[in-house]
Amino acid sequence: MNIDKGEIVFCNLEVSYERKGKKYNKKLKKFIFARKYDDNDFPNIDVIKYSMFINKLDRKNAYYISNVKIVNLDIIVRTGYIHRYETIKTRKFARTN
Repeated sequence: MNIDKGEIVFCNLEVSYERKGKKYNKKLKKFIFARKYDDNDFPNIDVIKYSMFINKLDRKNAYYISNVKIVNLDIIVRTGYIHRYETIKTRKFARTN
């Protein structure tokens, strides 16, 4: 599970998470995953930072998901890196509208 900060990978991954007190495991095949630059606790996924990823796990009950952790990450292809300042630009744009 060696993925750098800001890196985008095409991979197969296995995720464990809790929803309403029950533990679940889910395998996602042929999935594009991007690690955030400010993510210091990588195998554990922050629910707020990775909200789009959490919605892919369970769209109807995404609000109740917690304790998300990547158990297995099999990298197929390393595709590149996220532009570091792109999120800052989009946040400023969202505030002005």
